[in-house]
Amino acid sequence: MLQRATTVSEPGGWWEALRRDFLPADRRRDIDGLRGVAVLLVVLFHVGWIRGGFIGVDVFIVISGYFMGRSALLQSPFRPVHFMCRRLYRLLPALLCMIVAVCAAMMWWVLPSDRADIALNGAYALVYLSNLWAAGHVGYFEGQSIAYPFLHTWSLSLEMQFYTIIFFMALFLPYVRHRGWAIVGIFALSFAFSVTAHLRGDVQAYYSIFDRMWQFSLGTMIWLLPKIRLPSIAANLASAVACAAIILAGLFYSLRFACPSSMSIVPCLATAVLIALPQTWVSRTGLSVLSPLGVMSYSVYLWHWPCIVLANYLLVFSVHGWVMAGVLVLALVASFISYVCVERNGLAYEGRVAMSVRVRGALCLVGASGLVALGLSIVSAVSRVH
Repeated sequence: MLQRATTVSEPGGWWEALRRDFLPADRRRDIDGLRGVAVLLVVLFHVGWIRGGFIGVDVFIVISGYFMGRSALLQSPFRPVHFMCRRLYRLLPALLCMIVAVCAAMMWWVLPSDRADIALNGAYALVYLSNLWAAGHVGYFEGQSIAYPFLHTWSLSLEMQFYTIIFFMALFLPYVRHRGWAIVGIFALSFAFSVTAHLRGDVQAYYSIFDRMWQFSLGTMIWLLPKIRLPSIAANLASAVACAAIILAGLFYSLRFACPSSMSIVPCLATAVLIALPQTWVSRTGLSVLSPLGVMSYSVYLWHWPCIVLANYLLVFSVHGWVMAGVLVLALVASFISYVCVERNGLAYEGRVAMSVRVRGALCLVGASGLVALGLSIVSAVSRVH
């Protein structure tokens, strides 16, 4: 204890702690920067400042597919318990804290009909089925979406469903002779499913894992391709074009280009190109500037939408301009606290304890989430009756 106190009191100690948290040496800063671009696009879209920021979710999904492909499909041997514990400690504590805090802050004063929907959405989010709830209740791009502080958790549910799928794939892939072709087949089948949904006009397919698996698979397929070796000028040009494609799509895409749509492949391919070319100037310098934001992107994603919804509930006037900017500052503060106090501590605990303790902790997290989900379901049912 004495040694720790001395270390903290040293000049620059707090700065070094922040540097370790926001500029970790064991991560690719270009991909963290890409995460920063993605969450920035989503946030700016949700506040109404850009048209196509919804493609930030597409960018996130490709990145997730890339890392999960390495963590599950390319690990030999695959360690299923380690894989699932890592995912649960990474995602569940911050989500649970956000939902409990938001429910405590707003559910006791909203109308019973709103309380019923908010509580049920929170319950679905905690069991990672929020995308199914959203598909049956509200269109993501419709005006009433501003009434639901947990609507954005649909993408987190989608991600956990992908983790579950890739978990079972990793278990059975050793018995598959051509695993690369299996991934390519999933990509082709899901992309065809997505295009078909688009032609049918099925806008609720936006929430569907079947229409998104090709995006996850695209990220995983990066590992299957031979390492790209281009001349420096060509590599930098390809990275610059890919980065420009993501930014321009975020600025100018209209809602009709949202997944399911063949046009959603543009930002996804651009993301894959940037991941595959880590040594370019765009990756090492341009994207790395946003890496601190990317490191805490999960917490930013969790908190920005509830803050926007709460502001629209509480204020009697339309929230925009400088008021919205103030809301985003508050959301950033909440995100910082969530990342430093919850997200980082959860991962640090998972990394330092023995496996048996790690598993018990994961089971406790799942149990706590289940109990809160059950409580929210009861609140929803009672509110709907009254």
